[in-house]
Amino acid sequence: MKAILLIFLIAFSHAIPITQEYLDKLSKTSSFETYKTVEEHPFKDSDEIKYRLGLNIATLKYTGNFERGFSNEELPENFDAREKWPECIHPIRNQAKCGSCWAHGASEVLSDRFCIHSDGKINVVLSPQDLVSCDPFDHGCNGGALNLSWLYLRIFGATTDACTPYTAQTGEVDLCNYNKCTVEGEEYKKYKALNYYSLNTINDLKKDLYENGPIETGFYVYDDFMSYKGGVYRRGRHTKLMGGHAVKIIGWGKEDNGDEYWIVANSWGTEWGENGFFRIGFGECGIENVMTGMPLIEE
Repeated sequence: MKAILLIFLIAFSHAIPITQEYLDKLSKTSSFETYKTVEEHPFKDSDEIKYRLGLNIATLKYTGNFERGFSNEELPENFDAREKWPECIHPIRNQAKCGSCWAHGASEVLSDRFCIHSDGKINVVLSPQDLVSCDPFDHGCNGGALNLSWLYLRIFGATTDACTPYTAQTGEVDLCNYNKCTVEGEEYKKYKALNYYSLNTINDLKKDLYENGPIETGFYVYDDFMSYKGGVYRRGRHTKLMGGHAVKIIGWGKEDNGDEYWIVANSWGTEWGENGFFRIGFGECGIENVMTGMPLIEE
């Protein structure tokens, strides 16, 4: 048990104090836009920073050499799921002081895909709290893994956010309420994943995203990423590894110099980054550690 806990707590082993000196140095060396002052930074508390992650770092792999073979000429050069399915890409969430990114990423992807593949008939926001409180394979606010969270969604499914609201903002995890809602008057129903799978090339990832909707992924987070405000993120030199993080890829694009990037929804609220989103270069920080699944839509 101690060994298992150690693996998950690795994600919280580094906390970088946000000082003006640190931000001044970062703004001069970063290729992306950073916060300029401590006052405007959304994470002034180093203790808060270290709990913004939560993905089991032992499950991640380096994807800098991820195969980029592009054979499908029908796919566009730029794509944003918010434009193709505007009613189905749900708003940015905020995990706050709980290492529940793994639960947010999985539940958000499945929520979007239920809407997309039911032609908008099943437009629900699934509950990350359901996974945080009830998933026996993962560790609540102390972290989780992509494949295990999707295993939970396939076997047990998740309730809606209306039935089981997110209450783990402070790091305290409520006990699982089996077979009932925590909100009186809401319907108790579990929404399940039909399956879950990984993708092995950039082309496969793009094709699946374009046809089926957003995809969950995990990546290595370095200290400069916490101060990202805009632009295309690429890890700076002399940065420190903070841990693993799970997010939702919603699209891709291309810079003027031809370099490609992913468009990603984070779970740190709308005050961070580009209104809660960020862009990151292909191959950066293992960003293509993808996992996704199809919704189980009952006739």
